[in-house]
Formats: sequence, structure tokens, C-alpha cells
Amino acid sequence: MFTHQHHLRHLLRPEHYTSEAQYRAELRHLFRPAWHPLATVSDLARPGDFLTFDLLETPILLRNFDGELRAFLNVCAHRHSKLTEKPRGNTERLRCQYHGWEFNQDGGTAKIPDAKAFRPWDRENSCLRRFRVDTCGDLVFVNLSDDGVSLREWLGPVWDQWQDYGGAYRYAATWEKDFPCNWKVVLENSLESYHIPEVHPKTFKELPEETNSWHELTEKFTSFKTVPPNEFATRVQNWIVRRLGEPVTNEYWHRVLHPHTTGSSLDSFRMMQCVFPTGPTTCRYRSIFFTLRGRRRNPFAWMMYRGLRAIAVLVAKQVFAEDEAIYSGVQKGMAASPQPGVIGTREERIYYFQKYVLDHTQRASELPLAPDLVSNGACRVPDS
Repeated sequence: MFTHQHHLRHLLRPEHYTSEAQYRAELRHLFRPAWHPLATVSDLARPGDFLTFDLLETPILLRNFDGELRAFLNVCAHRHSKLTEKPRGNTERLRCQYHGWEFNQDGGTAKIPDAKAFRPWDRENSCLRRFRVDTCGDLVFVNLSDDGVSLREWLGPVWDQWQDYGGAYRYAATWEKDFPCNWKVVLENSLESYHIPEVHPKTFKELPEETNSWHELTEKFTSFKTVPPNEFATRVQNWIVRRLGEPVTNEYWHRVLHPHTTGSSLDSFRMMQCVFPTGPTTCRYRSIFFTLRGRRRNPFAWMMYRGLRAIAVLVAKQVFAEDEAIYSGVQKGMAASPQPGVIGTREERIYYFQKYVLDHTQRASELPLAPDLVSNGACRVPDS
């Protein structure tokens, strides 16, 4: 059931999806304080395993040091080369590709070729810049700020739900794609089901009825729950879930933690998605996918898990591609639109997201609500 019974005003204007100034404000106020899901613990299972990322204009190196995960700026303290440009690998030592400087797990220097050439040694300015790392379930999060809340505090009400990314659910695949649109276009698309008949006629097919749609709306996060129709695919999924020894709820959940992190789930899978701005009108979308493994350990259960993983990843990527097809047109329309926009009750989660963006980048009162909504109070967001 929807919370509002009247349409809501589109709080963001088209320029908020194209402006360099807005992009910079969002990087500073929304993304720098945030925790970002970048990998899984199984991606970095062995000592020496590493991954590299370009995160919010910042090159990141994430590495396993004898079982402890550390994140550093992927820039050598010597003469500013990237330590490595490889996307992943395994090395015995953290070593710069340019002059061979080596660094320890704290980011301090270890072996330096021809070290006597650098006397007297400036130890304070010879360390790698380090970032905070933490995990929730099998997910590895990185934070670019020097201080701020812990990961558990940041995740807050979704901590318990996202803890099971791992356990009975095993990592299946990661994929990412660059899109020619503002990051908010992608995030807002995920926040509403109104586009399903047009964009997903082969996968989701039809809108869920309002009586089969539950929204939870807060300042920090929003969620959507529905029960998929009792079609053949649903019955097959439920049969597999039971055979793998897990309970059947037959609930689809979609939770978005502002500003940019999405967790979606069925009994058969868990998926973590995160959208990162790469410019005012470009972004990168990253998906980390888990499928149910269950607790039964026998050849039949293993074969069912492998089959489920292949089918679930295929369907997830098809949905991903269907959404991708619309992003460019939305961005082009946004750049040319003279209209303020409007949000329907089925899209009400977008209103709370847009208010979050405005509250953290500028005063929301700078963009007034539609007069008909001011009078009846339908847009009023309760304090949380």
C-alpha cells in the first residue's frame, strides 16, 4: 500500500542532473561521507590478493594483508605513479610498478631501492594514504572520509538484512557498466515500479497491484516489498528453495540506503547494487550478485545450486540491460526539458530520495512544493 494518496512534486529540477556545481556538491556532501560496497571477502580470500577501483575520482587499492583487509590510495608516495594499474591480482609484497618502492600493511615504507639516496628520511611524508574498510556479511565496504560513523551505524536498519549476503547465499558474479546519464537517473529508476510494463515486458511484465505493494519511507532509506505472482517460474523457484533446505517466504524486497546503495532479494538470490557518479552526466553502476546455496551438502543440492546460479544471473543481467536501454533517452530529455516534473504515488520513494539530496546539498525550501500539495499536506515528510 502506498503512503500518499496524492501526487508529489518533483523536488529536483533538470539542472540538478546536468550541473557541474551540483555534481561537486554531491561528491562532497553525499558521497565522501558514505560507505561504498566494492567487493566481497571471497574476492580477497588469499594473502596478497588485491583489487583496484576508480572511486569518485579517487584511485583505490584494496588488499589482503595476512587475512586483514586494508584500503589505500593507489598512488605511490615517491613520485605519484599509480602503484598498479592492474584491476586485480596477487603479489607477495605491495610494490610500486614504477621504481619498486614497497609498503607494509600500515602504508609505511618497507624496502626502498637505493635507500641511501633519500637521506635524511622523511618518514611522515612517505606513507600511503589509508582509508577505512569494514565488512557486512560477505560484502566489503570502503569509506573515503577520515572520520564519521562506523559501517554498522551507517547501514543502521538494513544491517541485519544485508548480513546474509554470504552464509546460505554464495557469491555468484560481479558486473558493472558505465552509463551516459546522471547517477540520479539510475537510482530513481530503481525506486519505482511504474516503468515495468514499458521497460520490462519480458521479465517483470506487469505492475504489482497497490494492495501487493508495501512502501517504507524514511529520511535515511526506503523499501519496497511485493509477493510475485504464483506463476510457473515462482513455483519452480520455491521448489528449489525447499530442496536446498531453506524456508520459502515468496517475498521480493528492494531496499535503498541513501544516497546510492541498493539491496534486493528473493528467496533464491541477494543482489547489492551501487551507482557512482563519474561526472555531471555520466555514472558507473556496479552489481554484486549472490545465489542461494543452502545448507544441504550433497550432489543433488550442488547441481541445483549451479543451475539456479546460472539462471538467476542470466535474468538479473537481462533486467539490467532492459533498464540500460532507457537511461540515455532520460538524460537527453532532462537536458532539454522545460517542465518541473511530477511524482505519482507509485513513485513516492523518489520524493524521499530527492529530499535527501536537497537536504544535504542545499536548502529544500529553495524549491517550493506545488501549491495544491502545500494546501493538503500530502507532501509533508514526517520527522524521523
